[in-house]
Amino acid sequence: MLGTTTSTTPLYFVARFDRRLETWHDPTPRKSESTFEEFREACVKAARRNFSLVAARSSVKPSEEHVRQREEHDRKSLMIALEVYRTQNNMKPTELEFVEVKRRNLIDESGVGYLHFNFLVKGLDGKQTMFFAEVHHDLEDENDVYLCKPLAEDDLKPSKKNDQALCKGCEYGAKDLIHPTCGSFRGGHKNVCPLRLDNDDDECDYAFI
Repeated sequence: MLGTTTSTTPLYFVARFDRRLETWHDPTPRKSESTFEEFREACVKAARRNFSLVAARSSVKPSEEHVRQREEHDRKSLMIALEVYRTQNNMKPTELEFVEVKRRNLIDESGVGYLHFNFLVKGLDGKQTMFFAEVHHDLEDENDVYLCKPLAEDDLKPSKKNDQALCKGCEYGAKDLIHPTCGSFRGGHKNVCPLRLDNDDDECDYAFI
């Protein structure tokens, strides 16, 4: 029976709960020993502790190996994204060359991870162009590339159209990451509470990202 105790049951545990509620003989409900305000306060304290743990984790500087693995993953992801763009535009592999990542940001939207990038691409004429890419945070193949395209001049100019295409996911940690005004990226359209307020090199992301 649920209401029974043993010799090893702590007295404070027995005193804390009304064992009569745990028997079939007396199912009459009684008032809880905790008020709603006490319950709310406990929830707030738990949330604050959780936020502190997340903040502490986000402030831990990753090892050099962690950074190296993340950079390598970014490079491979963007080379796949660039190949998707070349295929869509009937371009030869030699026409565009990946140069470097300029800005990155991880978005956690309802449990789905998106990575937004600004990166430089060099053409056959040697001219470098800024691209935007959105990929799955743990990209494996071309199916995990959601968008890859060069940024146009209009994308670089502040305007009402740009404001409407604002990525809410990058608003906190990567305000200078440029997005296409078409707004066709998947992540970043919902207002979500960010897990971190910065996106510097000391961030801790999924796996080694």
